[in-house]
Amino acid sequence: MEKLNIRQIEAFRAVMTYGSMKKAAEVLGISQPAMSRLIASLTETVGFALFTREQGGVVPTDDAVDFMREVERVFAGTDELRRRADAIRRKEAGTVRIAAMSHYANDLLPELVARFSLKHPNIRVILEARSRIEIGSYVRLGLADLGVTSLPIPSEPAVVTRLAVAPVVLLMPAGHPLSAMERVPAEALEGERFVSFESRTPFRTEVDAVFDERSIRRTLAIETAAPEGIVRLVAAGAGVGLISPFTADIHETPGVVSRPFDPAIAVEVGLLTDDRSLSTAATAMIDFLKQAFEDGTATARYRLPG
Repeated sequence: MEKLNIRQIEAFRAVMTYGSMKKAAEVLGISQPAMSRLIASLTETVGFALFTREQGGVVPTDDAVDFMREVERVFAGTDELRRRADAIRRKEAGTVRIAAMSHYANDLLPELVARFSLKHPNIRVILEARSRIEIGSYVRLGLADLGVTSLPIPSEPAVVTRLAVAPVVLLMPAGHPLSAMERVPAEALEGERFVSFESRTPFRTEVDAVFDERSIRRTLAIETAAPEGIVRLVAAGAGVGLISPFTADIHETPGVVSRPFDPAIAVEVGLLTDDRSLSTAATAMIDFLKQAFEDGTATARYRLPG
């Protein structure tokens, strides 16, 4: 049997639906002779009669009725594919995979992802926590559609968009003598007990360099991996600490106060993408994040300096 083609099937389906070669031809936008040729070629291909001619039109054979059931089953699948494709085109379906530093995955992004998901309920979002070093590789290798991380990173993908930048803040227990200062210079931390991020992390390296360059000695009392840990340790009176301004716990945890630190150490939040073609779902997420940072809704809860 020769291969069926979609045009033959469409012609057959139209004739079965409208019961007339003429009407079917009009619906498909072809001439009646062209319709007759398509039905004739389909009849030859399948090897059995499809229609008999009677006054007023054509009547399907029993074989044609059985064949129509199979055609409808196939077309139901193609109609569903068409609906899914249309949903993807209109950014109503698909999957977006985001690789983000754990702090951003747990603090900065959840509220934004929730808002995006409510706006695009049929788009699945996978939010994965990855290290600052891993994120660039994940995006470059296609393991994530986009990454959200502090900048710079060791190996950047083709496209880096800076979403926000703000200086670190000094966190201290409420009532600490340094809380009387509007801005705290590094020199004022001589001898202070310090709660720090783990050594060898980019943030810790940058902070240590500020004090080393000025020969300022601190008592490095406690190291921890998460900003949330620093906030709670400071609230418990363990010491003071420098922390990213993109930490909601700074303003939501009782018993701590924050002050600007001098010299300013900038924290940049970056959006990483690759120059390969992105899905419409990923593009929708990227556009959403850019807009949220541009209009300030993404960072409103952090009370960043104007």
